Order: sequence, then structure tokens, then C-alpha cells
Amino acid sequence: MSNNLDVIFKSYDIRGVFGDTLSLQDAYKIGYSFAEFVDSETILIGHDGRLSNMEMLNAVASGISISGKSVLYVGLVPTDVVYSLSGLLELPGIVITASHNPKEYNGLKLCNSGAVPIGEHSGLLEIKNNIKNIDHGVISNLNLNTSNELDLYFEHIKKLVKPEKVNSQIKFGVDGGNGAIGAIFEDLSTIYNFECEKLYMEVDGNFPNHPADPSNKDNLKEVIKLVQEKKLDFGVAFDGDADRAVFIDDTGKVVSGSMMTTLIADYLSENNDNLKVVHNVNVSPHALSILDSKNISLFRCKVGHSNIKAMMKELEADFGGEHSAHFYYKDNYFADSAILTLLMFMTIISERGEKVSSMFDQYNFPPSSGEINFEVEDVERSLEKIKTVFTGDFDELDGLSYFDENFWFNVRGSNTEPKLRVNIEAPSQKILDEVLEKISTTI
Repeated sequence: MSNNLDVIFKSYDIRGVFGDTLSLQDAYKIGYSFAEFVDSETILIGHDGRLSNMEMLNAVASGISISGKSVLYVGLVPTDVVYSLSGLLELPGIVITASHNPKEYNGLKLCNSGAVPIGEHSGLLEIKNNIKNIDHGVISNLNLNTSNELDLYFEHIKKLVKPEKVNSQIKFGVDGGNGAIGAIFEDLSTIYNFECEKLYMEVDGNFPNHPADPSNKDNLKEVIKLVQEKKLDFGVAFDGDADRAVFIDDTGKVVSGSMMTTLIADYLSENNDNLKVVHNVNVSPHALSILDSKNISLFRCKVGHSNIKAMMKELEADFGGEHSAHFYYKDNYFADSAILTLLMFMTIISERGEKVSSMFDQYNFPPSSGEINFEVEDVERSLEKIKTVFTGDFDELDGLSYFDENFWFNVRGSNTEPKLRVNIEAPSQKILDEVLEKISTTI
């Protein structure tokens, strides 16, 4: 890639504000404008393993440098690490990543000091508007020395989940998807004495084995097979920047984000009588009824990390869960962390001494569609069509949520792709299939 070529931005809030395709010169301007926006004289930068990352790094860092501010470059790390270091060091941060998207994409995730998210309604529009006043600059091949802040990150994680709380006899399978988790997994394994079978832990921006997108069950086939053949306690698959992890139980069944939200919130409530949990609109109603029965305070939120983090901070909420398998922790600066979720999950297994499948069986979850994606020409028109074929009222906090005595569904437009995302829950597979057929034929 050269400075004359465009990169395709496909990373959460950036895409929603700046559009799908930006040049490296635009990335330079974002770096400059971001530096002007934040108060700090130093900005953290880390990145995942994508092939275009060094050019992106030079573009963004050049903009920061020309603004008169400095870069603390932490190298190839999961997004989790940058968020936690942003909180620990009280520095704003940039992660160069396109998360779970294909290898030709790249993008940026921005946060202010203390891991405070910067989204469309919390600074991103201001950063975009300021770009108009920035002249084209020279993108230099900067000599950025990697600052080793990982020890600080690991000390933070060890305080949140003490190594002695994790039973080292637990056997699990892990699929890194050739993503950023591979950059620090061996260090984690040494600290927590993991006993695990590994797949695709080498960081490779070509993603040669399968896309680093665990939301697609096709990408989970190998870790499911590994769990079943090796008779492991569970499996876990990370996405490209390792801020999301999808879990597999001991039978090979995928654990939904709603199920994991239920388990973790239930566990945390055992030592907190006033637990506050923020959840997005497509977390299962069954999950919410279970948590409500345990006197957990629940707060409903639009999908998206910047929305959930902002609400959690406002409420001083303890935990946040998304059906998409992002999980947020007050003690981690309200940031999402797949690594912390893995360790929390292992702590629960260690304390309860049950099979993973048995832990989830007790919640008696009804059939669920999981998240099904439909490519559509016009998201808003498709949503309007759905309104015409179901009678009654819709909740429109985020997309359409429909509550019937026999089923529930949420349909919403993706924040990162031209797709409708559909989630359905029903008391039987027959009813679920009928609802899905009605929605799919309508759109």
C-alpha cells in the first residue's frame, strides 16, 4: 500500500462518521485532529496484526507528531491492552484495527484518557469537522520505539483475577484466528498456568485459516471439533483485535452472548446485593428475566461500545453485556475485555466445579436464532416493511424490538456493515422458524 491508495475503514464509530473509504492522508489528518481534541501531550497507539498497519501507524503518528504531541507506541497488542493502559496511565489512545473484518480493511478505535470512548456523540464529529482546517502533510516513516507497558497491564489483570483463583487443571481449546491475541497469549498462559490446546495463534494479517470473526459459526467449526475430540472443558475463539471472545461448552455447543451475560452477572451478584448491569437491546428477554428475579438492577442501552460505556460510567454500573459477546467491567475502566472475560469464566468454573454445559442448563434457555445477518439495499425501508407484517407496538430504541407472548425479536441495522441483524427467541424451534421465515420473506 502506498500513500496514493485508499484504505477501507470498517471499524465501528469511525466508519459511521467518516464513511467507508479514507486515504492515508485522511488518517494523517485524523491523527492531527485527535491530538488537538485531547488534552494530553502524549497519545497511546497500538495495533493488531493487519498487513496495512505500519503504513496506517506512520500516517496517524505523523499527524500527531506535526501537532506537537508525542506518541507512546505499545506495538502489536489486543485492543484490551490499549483500553486498560489508557485507564492506568490516564492517556488517550488509538487502536489501529478493523476487528473481525476481512484483511483488506483497516480502521481506528479512539478513546480519551481513562479509556473514555470517543464516538459520534462524544467527540468524533468534532474531530471530523476540524479536519477541514488541516492542510495536507508529509507522512514520514517515523522511528517509533515500542514502549514495553505490558507488565503494567498484566499486573492490572492479576489484581482483577488473581492467578490462584483459576484452577490450572481446567483444559480448554483456544482459536486465535491468527489475530492479536497471539501476541500476548503465552505471557497470559505463563501467569495463569493454562492447560490448553491451541489453534492459529500465530499473528498473520493474511488470516490464512479462517476469518477472525467468531460471530460466524462457520469459523468455529475447528475449535468445536477440538473440544469434542479432546474432551476439553470448553473452547474459546477470539476475533481479530481480541476484544471479543465466543465460548463453546464441553459438548460443543456455542454459548451465546446472552447466556454469558447471565452467567457472569449471576456470579457477580453473589457478592454484590446492589449489582447494576447494562445490556443492549438484543440481549435475550429470558436472560433478563433470570437476572431480574435475582434483584439485579438492569439498564437497557443501544448497541455499541461507546453507548454502553457511557451509560455504565453514568450509572457506575458494575458489568455490561452485549449479545454480540462484548463484556464490560467497571474495574477495567468500564471497557470491554475478552481476556478478562476468559479469566472470569475460568474463575466461575473453578469455584463451581461443574461441567460448563451443566452451568448453562440450569438457566433453561429457550431456542434462540443467534444473530442472523441479511444484506439489504435499504436498511430503513426494510425495517418499515417489517412493521407492516406484525401487529402491535414496536420498541424503537435501537432498530425494532417486538415482544409477543409467544416470541421476541430484535432487528437492527449494523453499525459497521450494510446489513440487518436479526435475533429471535421463542419457546419452540417451530415458532422460531416461522418468525424467521416471516421476517426474511418480508425484507
